[in-house]
Amino acid sequence: MKKSVYLIIVSFLLAFTTPSFANELLVLSGETSKNSQRWKDEVYQEYVDSELGKTLPAKIVPVRGKLFPDWMAEAIDEGRVDFIIGTPTFIIWDEKNSKELGRVEGYTEKSRFYTMLNEAVVLVSQGQHPGKREGSGGHEEGSGGDMRQQSPQDDHAREEGSGGDMRSGGEPNMSRDIMDHMYKTPEEAKKASKMLGFGGEIHTHESPNGTIYMPGPQM
Repeated sequence: MKKSVYLIIVSFLLAFTTPSFANELLVLSGETSKNSQRWKDEVYQEYVDSELGKTLPAKIVPVRGKLFPDWMAEAIDEGRVDFIIGTPTFIIWDEKNSKELGRVEGYTEKSRFYTMLNEAVVLVSQGQHPGKREGSGGHEEGSGGDMRQQSPQDDHAREEGSGGDMRSGGEPNMSRDIMDHMYKTPEEAKKASKMLGFGGEIHTHESPNGTIYMPGPQM
């Protein structure tokens, strides 16, 4: 990324992150998540050493299998952190009030990560909650929002910040973004799976709104 782009990002962060804020960037990192490892290899040390990393320090939160650390699982149960569907997920965290302010989901490449994080920080500074999912909030024990019981343990091939909604079926010019393919029935997911080249293979996630069916293997 060009130096000028970094300066733009840092300027936004400096305008937002003042001594009155005690914010961190929580990095929910799956132990078997290939994209979580890629982010660590490609971004983490550079981020830590940058002005950006000094104003919004990164804290890696390990997600082992289906288990969150207890404090994170509690925050999800209490609705202080929104529904988590995969890793890596980057949460802008209000340390003072112990709650999520916004997020970036997934990792594809360094430049896009910085762009999406920059946009999320700006939205948070405007009082918005970037990345908030419809119906997210408090999670019941055993729901997809609590990895202690049943939920995705890994990342999906997707771009950061994509929303994803439950669609009725695949369209001719369908998105290649997996997070755009959440369905209410296995039949819809299988159809999308074939169109996306997964051969009909699908997997499921449990969410506060019920079972979500998605094309492709569970990664």
